[in-house]
Amino acid sequence: MSRKARLDGILEAAALVLGDRGWHGTTMREVSRAADVGLATLYHYLSGREDLLYQVQMRVLGAAVESAQAALAGRGSRERLRALLTDHVRRIQARPVEAAVLSGQVGSLRGERERRLAELRDRYHEVVGAAVDAATRSPRRRRRETEERVLLLLGKADRLALDARTASLRTP
Repeated sequence: MSRKARLDGILEAAALVLGDRGWHGTTMREVSRAADVGLATLYHYLSGREDLLYQVQMRVLGAAVESAQAALAGRGSRERLRALLTDHVRRIQARPVEAAVLSGQVGSLRGERERRLAELRDRYHEVVGAAVDAATRSPRRRRRETEERVLLLLGKADRLALDARTASLRTP
């Protein structure tokens, strides 16, 4: 297995553990079990919990930006917004930890790492904001107004996704 494939598997397992247990309940030992790798192997790929948190968030945010940009390839501004929101809801339903990552509620990093994550999160919000403005035919709003609309819309989409996921888990 290639180094990249192994790291991807570890980060996928870590995202699932973070989603189930939250930041404070996630240990490197739990992640190593979920990824089916030894603890030493885990530390070969990641320097510790902070690195794990950073890597998972970078992966989630990078994929979200890429996916959002791909969703905007459709025709018509309302169809693009619908595709973008559908993509967002599907991502949150598949991995609830993404809602916390996209809203910046997972753990706390400082310095350069937090700046990089904030840049990616802002890029995601800009893509969604441009789609919202285009679909509602709103004149370009001030950054703060657009950001408030985006956060409200994504918050509602997150709630919808998580409620639907919870309901599907309860149904036999």
